[in-house]
Amino acid sequence: MAFLDWLKNLFFGASEPFSDADTFFVWEPCSKSHSEVVPGYAKYLLDLGYKVSVIVNPERLKDGVFCRFSHKNLILNKISRSKASKFFLKKGLADAKGILVSTVGKLSNGRDYSGAHAFFAKKLPSQKTLFVEHEIKQTVDNGTWDENIITLRKPDYKGAKSVVVNPHYFGDVRITKKSEDVVRFIVVGALQDKRRDCSIILSAFEKLIERGTTNVKLIAVGKGAVSLPEKIKPYVELKGSLPFKEMYDEVEKADFFLTSYEPDFAPHLRYITTGTSGAFQLVYGFLKPVVIHEKFSGINGFDDKNSVIYSDSSGYADALERCVKMTACEYAQMQANLKVLADEIYAQSLRSLKELIEK
Repeated sequence: MAFLDWLKNLFFGASEPFSDADTFFVWEPCSKSHSEVVPGYAKYLLDLGYKVSVIVNPERLKDGVFCRFSHKNLILNKISRSKASKFFLKKGLADAKGILVSTVGKLSNGRDYSGAHAFFAKKLPSQKTLFVEHEIKQTVDNGTWDENIITLRKPDYKGAKSVVVNPHYFGDVRITKKSEDVVRFIVVGALQDKRRDCSIILSAFEKLIERGTTNVKLIAVGKGAVSLPEKIKPYVELKGSLPFKEMYDEVEKADFFLTSYEPDFAPHLRYITTGTSGAFQLVYGFLKPVVIHEKFSGINGFDDKNSVIYSDSSGYADALERCVKMTACEYAQMQANLKVLADEIYAQSLRSLKELIEK
């Protein structure tokens, strides 16, 4: 890219995304969700030797989704979804090597992937189109599932197979030790009164305080409003929705990552069958031991050596108490075990992506 063109893209936004024969586009067509996976997919492609031309909602760039990540071969295009759509419909993939669409559901019709392929109808046969699916149920049920589709985790639904490429790289991350004074728990996602998982977390936290364990803090990041029991108000910080930069900072400062999935609550079953949770990417990337129900642990790589496992909701408070009582040495070992898991996932994902591109 010429220097003047690069400056124009940086400060004003370009009319077209950058590409050349050594470039892979990474396009996130969803304007509100899933942008957190884009740095991870970009990193894999950079590791494979490509230049990467990112197209994501400019507001997500402003929010800092790439604030911890820079690379000489990484181009962040300030281009809207509408401009990107017009470009691909008109020019296919131009001269690029290929494209990875990180939320194909935004381009497909929900029944099959013909709508997504139509965006790149003008591409050359040698150019690659890679699609990431976050929820496989509908296309599997319709019999239109494609085993070359990328998923973040191995699916467990009607024998469906996929190419697993898990993006959990966010850039320069400081791996922190367990807090010596106040143990910080974090939950990322909507924390609302009407949500069942909200009551599980708050109820367990209230029990913890009632037991006299008060050297704790619960950090909640996400949209929505929640009514806090009076007993726990001094120990909870409701951050609301945060830009990526501030969210990354809060996760980095936390000690433990909270989840509250329940096996007898149907909407939660997608986290072990047809989809996954963005929470896991943060756990892998920031090496934060996760508090998780045993039903949801194994398929996502978690065990009692790298996470804090509980068997039913009544045991959630006990799990939190185990976190508080954990020694610095035990915590460090748990992080080391979690890093082994994250590194294994990364290495296998890189191999799988390489094989898919060369297929």
